[in-house]
Amino acid sequence: MQREIKITLENKVSRVFCGGSLSSIVDFAHPSKSVIVTDTNIYRYYGDKFSSYPVIILGTGEEIKNLSTVEYILKKMIELHCTRKTTLIGIGGGIVSDIAGFSASIFMRGIPFGFVSTSLLSQVDASVGGKNGVNIDMTKNMAGVFAQPEFVICDHSMLATLPKEEYVNGLAELVKSALLEGGDFYSFITSCKEKIKSMDMETISEAIYKSILFKAKIVELDERETDLRRILNLGHTLGHAIEKVKGIKHGLAVSLGISFSISLSLHLAGMNATCAKEIIALLKFFNLPVDLKSAISKEDIPLIMEAVQADKKGHSSSVSFILLNEPGRPEIKEIDFVDFEKLLKNELKGGHL
Repeated sequence: MQREIKITLENKVSRVFCGGSLSSIVDFAHPSKSVIVTDTNIYRYYGDKFSSYPVIILGTGEEIKNLSTVEYILKKMIELHCTRKTTLIGIGGGIVSDIAGFSASIFMRGIPFGFVSTSLLSQVDASVGGKNGVNIDMTKNMAGVFAQPEFVICDHSMLATLPKEEYVNGLAELVKSALLEGGDFYSFITSCKEKIKSMDMETISEAIYKSILFKAKIVELDERETDLRRILNLGHTLGHAIEKVKGIKHGLAVSLGISFSISLSLHLAGMNATCAKEIIALLKFFNLPVDLKSAISKEDIPLIMEAVQADKKGHSSSVSFILLNEPGRPEIKEIDFVDFEKLLKNELKGGHL
């Protein structure tokens, strides 16, 4: 069942079709006026379904998310005689949507673009909300823009071709959204966790829908992340640093970041121990990592701190960190870099919930 969610902003309406179909791209972009950007994996599985469009094929992995790839796309678009009326369509996961959205936003000072989101990670987070960017020296999204897609099609059937580890990777962002929203969304995730873990299609479709509704609400209130939208960075401050230093997948790194945030929330945000243990148990149930000591060592801390200080959320001497009092009650706390390093070292010394 397809359900439409509209993200209504001052000068733009972005339409998200939850439960849509890859084949429906013809409703939004004509082949003679559109170009598709995708990766080798998606093209192998689904390329025959969009063979009438010019296609730019990329490699896979976080290492391609850089300005060199953007330049490659722009040169291909010039070769294809693209104009300001061309629509660029990214078909793939979060990496493809980030790259395609950024490329479209700077080509001829901006052309229309849309996404067909093929991974759980991109359907619950990366493809929705208008943040497009690429990495600089593996520092996450340091070159980027806020630009809303014309449309996002979340084709849930395409999740079936995801490797298991990629599905688990996306569950971290789903849990993050549920923790931030709290209420019925969090209750749904905890009560349906077995079905979500086994990728029961009806259940995961509902979870994705709830996640997009939540994010749409936040984006409408704060498109450019000047205030409220910062809460969506729960788990990302440390997560991005671990992702860069240790080279692990985004969702797994975010899970470790959430775990650290929950640990700090016990002492700095008034979270009770029962709630904290419940959240950690939920992450573990989904096979997401929670033990920092198994992921990083004290020898990694200098590089971790260097990455944290380079993060977009950082200031001259502190970083904005997202904590939780309980699900549905996040708070933004400024933590001095010196104190952050001490807290991180202390976490590695102690046990975990």
